[in-house]
Amino acid sequence: MMDHKRRFFLKGALASGAGSVLLGGSGLAQAALNLGATGAEAVPTLVLAANAAVEASFAAGARAALANGAQLELLRSDREANPLALLQQAAERGERLRLIGLVDDASGELLVAQARRAGLRMSWLGQHSAEAGVSRHQVISAGAGQSAVLTLGEQLKQEAAGFALQAQQPFAAARDLELTAASQGAVSARWAAYLGHALVAPQAPVDAAALSAHSERLEGRFVSFVIEV
Repeated sequence: MMDHKRRFFLKGALASGAGSVLLGGSGLAQAALNLGATGAEAVPTLVLAANAAVEASFAAGARAALANGAQLELLRSDREANPLALLQQAAERGERLRLIGLVDDASGELLVAQARRAGLRMSWLGQHSAEAGVSRHQVISAGAGQSAVLTLGEQLKQEAAGFALQAQQPFAAARDLELTAASQGAVSARWAAYLGHALVAPQAPVDAAALSAHSERLEGRFVSFVIEV
């Protein structure tokens, strides 16, 4: 079962109170994650990495998921004062833009709170922890975000490291999902690269060998998200 405090944090981030709805509107899942859309990778994408280590793992996976010529801009939360400002500017111009990120848990709580105040829509929010031998993932998503969960789970299964993946879709009829695997003595998997790939293009084929060769392992506690306009 998902810890009550974490459940409250995740649901509170995805569904705000009166006057500010993060989830809603027609075609939310298509707009946010572009699942099943033929031109999905054409949507300008911002990838926010917490630091150099996250850039070498999560951002590497996100970059690998995009087709040649796709628009992707890499941001770093240890450098950018306000990454949400770019989304707000795009909204004012009537342009589509999505922000996909992985940051430390403290920065994640602050950024999610800022997104709520700005009225930005969020289709994915996850909490992740990883240490030698195991990674743990708790995700709440909207609509077709389940495809990204399943893609992440399939890739984690291919690793020798243990993992636990729990996912909820409170605004859809989809059932909650739980996947686990025991560690086979390996160090923590390259879960962050798989996560970046799944969030950008959950239906794109994954070259796991190439992805692992060009990304770094990541350990610690993190928050992932997809915010879009």
